[in-house]
Amino acid sequence: MISRTWFENPDHVVYAVKDEVIPRLSRELGISDLAQRIEDFSKAPTQEGENIKGLKRTTLKLMVPNLVFGEPIEMGENVWIYMGELCPAYCLYTPWEK
Repeated sequence: MISRTWFENPDHVVYAVKDEVIPRLSRELGISDLAQRIEDFSKAPTQEGENIKGLKRTTLKLMVPNLVFGEPIEMGENVWIYMGELCPAYCLYTPWEK
């Protein structure tokens, strides 16, 4: 069960620049179209999120925490990758231009 308090714990979250982490996760999890699936989900997110199965016996969930939980969390408007409570959740963001 996904809980808001788990996502609010900084020990459980990695804030990651999308363009830096997605290629690595795509290779490691065996999901060749991960970048496109994240892009599609970010354009039309749903409250229930999207489950994606990888080739290496892994499943991840794309989600937007502010849609899932009743109250907003820090950076909760972004797409997050959740792979279970034993792995960190990845909050994907695009840095501001300098």
